[in-house]
Amino acid sequence: MLGHDVPGLPDAARLRDALALDAPLSPEAAQALEAFLGDYPHGTGHDVLLDGEGRLRPHWRGLLEALASLGEAGLAERSDEVQRLLYENGVTFNVHDDARGRLRTWRVDPLPLAIDPATWRELEAGLTQRSRLLDALFADLYGPRRLIDEGVLPPELIFEHPGFLLACDRGGEPAGEAAGTPSGLIFHGIDLVLDAEGRWRVIADRVQAPSGAGYALENRIILARAMPNLYREAPLRRLAGFLEAEHRTLASLSPLHRDQPHVVLLTPGPDSDSYFEHAYLANYMNLPLVESLDLVVRDERVWMRTLGGLKPIDVILRRLEDAWCDPLELRGDSLIGVPGLVQAARSGGVALSNPLGVSVLEHPGLAPYLPALCQRLLGEPLALATPESWWCGDPASLEAVLAEFDTLVIRGIEPGARLVEVSSLSRDQAQALRKAVIARPTRYVAQRPIMPATAPVYDEAEHRLHPAPFNLRAFVTREPGEHDGDWDYRAMPGGLAWVGSPGTPSLASEVVKDVWVLAEKPQPHVSLLRQAAGPIVVTRDGVDLPSRVADSLFWLGRYGERLDVRARLLREALLRLLEQDQQEYADISLADLFEALTLKWPAAAAAERRFGDLRATLLTLLEDDQPAGLPACFQPMLRNCRAVRDHLGDDAWRVLNHLRRHINALSPVPSASAGRRACEEVVTQLSAFFGLCNETMPHHFGWRFMDIGRFIERVLHSLELLQLALIEAREPGVALWEVVLATTDNVTAYRRRYRSELHPTAILDLLLFDEGNPRSVGYMLKRLCRQIERLPQSGASGTPYRRQEQRLILQASSTLQLADIDMLSRVHDSVEAREALTALFVALLEPLEKLSDAVAHSHFSHVEAPRQLIKMQVQP
Repeated sequence: MLGHDVPGLPDAARLRDALALDAPLSPEAAQALEAFLGDYPHGTGHDVLLDGEGRLRPHWRGLLEALASLGEAGLAERSDEVQRLLYENGVTFNVHDDARGRLRTWRVDPLPLAIDPATWRELEAGLTQRSRLLDALFADLYGPRRLIDEGVLPPELIFEHPGFLLACDRGGEPAGEAAGTPSGLIFHGIDLVLDAEGRWRVIADRVQAPSGAGYALENRIILARAMPNLYREAPLRRLAGFLEAEHRTLASLSPLHRDQPHVVLLTPGPDSDSYFEHAYLANYMNLPLVESLDLVVRDERVWMRTLGGLKPIDVILRRLEDAWCDPLELRGDSLIGVPGLVQAARSGGVALSNPLGVSVLEHPGLAPYLPALCQRLLGEPLALATPESWWCGDPASLEAVLAEFDTLVIRGIEPGARLVEVSSLSRDQAQALRKAVIARPTRYVAQRPIMPATAPVYDEAEHRLHPAPFNLRAFVTREPGEHDGDWDYRAMPGGLAWVGSPGTPSLASEVVKDVWVLAEKPQPHVSLLRQAAGPIVVTRDGVDLPSRVADSLFWLGRYGERLDVRARLLREALLRLLEQDQQEYADISLADLFEALTLKWPAAAAAERRFGDLRATLLTLLEDDQPAGLPACFQPMLRNCRAVRDHLGDDAWRVLNHLRRHINALSPVPSASAGRRACEEVVTQLSAFFGLCNETMPHHFGWRFMDIGRFIERVLHSLELLQLALIEAREPGVALWEVVLATTDNVTAYRRRYRSELHPTAILDLLLFDEGNPRSVGYMLKRLCRQIERLPQSGASGTPYRRQEQRLILQASSTLQLADIDMLSRVHDSVEAREALTALFVALLEPLEKLSDAVAHSHFSHVEAPRQLIKMQVQP
């Protein structure tokens, strides 16, 4: 209990003494704080909340009072609101287990990690110094390598590390700045822990593709929305100014187009651990989000494949690790890299942040050499120490490591290698590790374990605070100085904190914390969406849309419509199953519905078993492991949604997250009625998603491709359903015709128009020829024709000939318009009419089944015109 050293005081007085408050506490405030702090233990190590005497540190007082004033119920409500916002905004990460779309999320602690101004000033100086040090080290290692020649660094330390890339060597020239443009370390992530003595220690440097800045920003925004009064009144430093500085730095990196540089963010793709952050940062910083398939290298320059052709790229903010960036000169098995990127960067055709080769700076074996390197390169003592460590490639260090091997932490130098506490291993495992270190000492680093400090974490179950060890990732970026050619480093006043022992990966933690760097007074709000200082080029989504994005939007439409049709058919099948008598089979349409759902109709069995058999078969379509089920249909739609995350509106994305949660919770479904309700929810959520896309997405090329995908899928399914009901059905008749109307949501329209019994002629008119009905084939063909006509021209500009997709849709439209309606109207009693209708369906399906491939060939295949590489000599 707080104030346990003065047990004789009354509760309010004891709490006031623990808080070191000058003003007296009211009984209500004392009770609220007492309940909130609970039995927060005071340990022997450093705690950021309590000092060594168990007294609250001054900079926490206002924050704790504000949170405690909410009361237990109010704080629990705010905590739930934080998690709801996280889910609705799709804040997720994926650790390569996304086979079923079950993306992981974490819990954001409603209590941020508070850092007082004095502590931050010291930490900020150490962070920026470390960036300057690593930048100078990078310039030497890929330039003159004086540090190796002078014996400051052992050559084995550098040359045996997989992060040192000879392809990035500059042939003795310093890897520094040229023409006022920085070419070294631009963006730097630094992992820190606070030890039990209250000292910050650096445990890792993240320079290849440092993640976390986007998550930090989203955590801050979510907390501000969940607790607006607390955020508005808190005197904390804002984060947006840091990202604004990074944006200005990226623009200044352009080697050619300084006024209007084309900057992109390169991501490995939707399967990346931190893809949400990539999409979030790209959207926040107004950068196109691209993948390797979007880029191509020509004439030592990087170009983006767009609907209108190739567009030059000036700067790439990359989120790919070094080795995967170029399959030509780096890892040959990389499928996410850009062939020729190394040569383009080497020749100055494109600027990269960070430059290729920086992965050597993540070498854990550099840690014991950093104090000497700081004095040698900067002439300063190293401000932020690392844990006591040894590179085993040094004979004296190896001897010291082996002498106390069982008490140390060992890790390999390979990227991604985990820390291994020898004391946690079995005797045989420890001996095997010892032998491995002796056999290849240059491949291992040892360090003394860190006793971490603790920070308060809110326990949702007990509504109390408890201490827990934590990690902090801070960020540093380079920014232009006051004068041209001046550059300096700037630290983000905040970061990403997560609960876990020192070195725990951020993605392995279940709880993260916002980091509040307190200021002397409230800070003004800063946003990247600010008024421009001068003229701005007005742009719209046009031919500069990446072809890969258009492709993903197209298939998003197709897969979404496919899921919708399947959910509607399953809903109708379950409804017919529920309406029939379980002993007598009155509804004869079930067999044909099984056919439409590509399910096997159960073999004949005893009447009392048939209902259970049919129900079990239908409900398998709601299970995760069913290839033709709704979850399996949803996965490709989700993948394509994630691939175009920065093109979807926030409301549409929230609906998608609701749909994802619903799909993931489908199995097991206890009954047919529950399955029907689940299908109705899928249909409703899909309608809301595409409705929001229609209302919020600009109706330019991206939206058109999504619309084309939807209506290609819809018209194909409509024709197949009509063909089944009117031509191929096992049991044709009213029951199946009603299913067709219900599946297409036209029951009400039919009754309002005809007010009579079902008739195939009326159904044909409503669902085949009526161009005013959005669910009719005639309307769909008309819409497809209009959308395809407005797509960008490919190939030679101004060609008088129609593209293949234009010819196919024209063929289908003409076939429908030339159909003999009088003949088809007698389909219910004329064999000749049935044959004519069959021929019509075949004639419509043939071009429409080719339409998707034709659109892909014209707009997504990235086919380039051949170029003559060798000038041919003509013989006289």
